[in-house]
Amino acid sequence: MIIAMKKMLLAFALLNWLAFTGAQAQEDPISQSPSKLKNLREQNAYRLQILDTLTTPLHIDPIKRLSEDDILTKKEGFFVTGFPDIEVDPIRGLGIGGTAFFFQNRDSSDPFFYYTPYRYRLSTDFRFFTNGRLQGGLNLDVPYMFGTKWRMRVDALYEFDPNFQYFGIGEQSLRSLEQFDQARTGQPAQSFRNIDAYLENLAQAQTRNGGFITNTHYNEIEIEEMLFNVLPERVWYGGKLRFMFGYEALFTRTNDWTGRIAEEAFFDGREVEAINAQTLINKDAIARTGDGSTEGSTWDRFNISGVNAIGNNDWFFTSMIAAALIWDTRDLEPDPSKGTFLEYSHEYSAKWLGSDFAFNKFMIQGQYFNTVAKWRGGKSRLTLAGMAAFGYVWGSNINWLEMFDLSSQAEAGGINVLGGDRSLRAFRESRFVAPAIGLINLEARFRLYDFRALNQHFALGLTPFYDMGRGWDELSRVGLEGWRGAPGIGGRIAWNQSTVIRLDFASGAEGSQFFFGFGHIF
Repeated sequence: MIIAMKKMLLAFALLNWLAFTGAQAQEDPISQSPSKLKNLREQNAYRLQILDTLTTPLHIDPIKRLSEDDILTKKEGFFVTGFPDIEVDPIRGLGIGGTAFFFQNRDSSDPFFYYTPYRYRLSTDFRFFTNGRLQGGLNLDVPYMFGTKWRMRVDALYEFDPNFQYFGIGEQSLRSLEQFDQARTGQPAQSFRNIDAYLENLAQAQTRNGGFITNTHYNEIEIEEMLFNVLPERVWYGGKLRFMFGYEALFTRTNDWTGRIAEEAFFDGREVEAINAQTLINKDAIARTGDGSTEGSTWDRFNISGVNAIGNNDWFFTSMIAAALIWDTRDLEPDPSKGTFLEYSHEYSAKWLGSDFAFNKFMIQGQYFNTVAKWRGGKSRLTLAGMAAFGYVWGSNINWLEMFDLSSQAEAGGINVLGGDRSLRAFRESRFVAPAIGLINLEARFRLYDFRALNQHFALGLTPFYDMGRGWDELSRVGLEGWRGAPGIGGRIAWNQSTVIRLDFASGAEGSQFFFGFGHIF
């Protein structure tokens, strides 16, 4: 909790610093004289009046129009938002990096100004962690490209993670920490107060053949990924109906920790050099790497592959085409105050596409937003937000990493399962994974106070939330029992509307976690 408070204070300090250094040579409207403030009111009156006089080059349903408060506070022209990021990750240690967003809104004479979050957005992020994790990416998003009914999204991402989390695939991942320990040792289960205690136990070394052996990386594997997405989109019915299609190229390779020197191992309270014993993913995937036979394992039953055999450093290639049908009545995509979002997405990979794999994956999701209270003249509000999603993966040869997200074509960069900062926030990243996944997120988004500073607009908010999810081996096993869930609370900073800074703290049966990131999780 102390770390969470320090990070929140740091976030606010950095936010103020960036607002100052990035400000244009223009006075803060709040600090202007009464006569100049009158001009600001006249500008706002113009924005409201233009709603009744301007028409868009193509029909956009009025339901997609931004709220009056969002229209009055929307920033004109080109601007940059961003944040240097210093964070402490429970898995990866200290992380240093940053995220930058480049926006073009044009001015209030542009009819699209009143209906879109931006005319285009280019975002970039980079992070490096003390455990060696490296991630970076570029994203381009252009709604109503060239004033047409077409939208374009392009992504390029890279990630190297030596400690990617793996707790199994299928309903076996729902086992408690004690059951994981008992399955590993064959001994009566120990009791763990949280996941940190479980991991500390794994790092305890034992003597063997004059040396030491440990299970530090029992639930981890080293991965490297490169992903490229191109996703055109066409709208109908005034922008409410959207059809998205495109292509994804994913390159992946892994390096198992089995038989390697563990990064941390302890014997009688002192750190020692120890060899890592067989990992859980090695046990599960061994039938697919040719090292032995595990007939009947989940990987065998689900036709999963894609883990490199020990000593093999080749890349696996996943070539996919994707499509999604979307019904969207939200008013402002980055921070909606009303509307619904319904999506069916489908991904398909096959040998004829040049892929090493062959599978299908679909996801259905629904989101609902409703502002139930306003005060301070409509500047403050309470918006109830909810999201429910379900996904399923099947095929003759499935890349194992495709089990770890519901859909990479979903907004906000996809939906990872189940655990971490974008799904079950109280549980370890990738804690629950299965071919069939259900996820529900409920949030009460309070916008409490907004202000202008140095030509920047900010809105501060508080968001209590509750997350719950479940995985199943087969569609026929889907039901209401055995769901995992936990509550939490978060802080929100909306910066010039299009950038939402998110700070979340959640606590559940296996411990507590704090996250810092950009954008609502849905």
